[in-house]
Amino acid sequence: MEKKNVHFGGVLAGILVDQVASFVSSLLIGTIYVTSNQIGPSEISKVYSDTPMLIVYLLVGLFCTGLGGYVSASVAKRDAYFHASIIGVVGAAIGFYYSFANFEVPLWYHLIGFVAVIPAALLGGRAAFLKRRRATPDKPSGRSAKPD
Repeated sequence: MEKKNVHFGGVLAGILVDQVASFVSSLLIGTIYVTSNQIGPSEISKVYSDTPMLIVYLLVGLFCTGLGGYVSASVAKRDAYFHASIIGVVGAAIGFYYSFANFEVPLWYHLIGFVAVIPAALLGGRAAFLKRRRATPDKPSGRSAKPD
């Protein structure tokens, strides 16, 4: 098995994109939800019992993880799936930590997020891999590019 070298800049960029995009989008979605439903500070836990809202949070969070996987693979310019998987593992670790910190969120939310975070990051890595492959056509020798 070939040893892979981690491109730390790519991993750091992917983690930052994932976490910042997740934070900003959650803040915006939460603000819109709270203001449109006229929820006061003492009723904030209503957000955690609104299943459609939790699904929106879950989908947006997974999209942000996919974006982080894409950025990581794009910056690294090699081993797209490897670098994207690192983003997924970091996302799973952060999600696992928050699952113990927030008991108001239902278990199904944490389970789906935990199971889907690595595939979401890998989808982002796949998008970066396909983009890079389209941008660099095969060499005239007939040999295809080495797969990630």
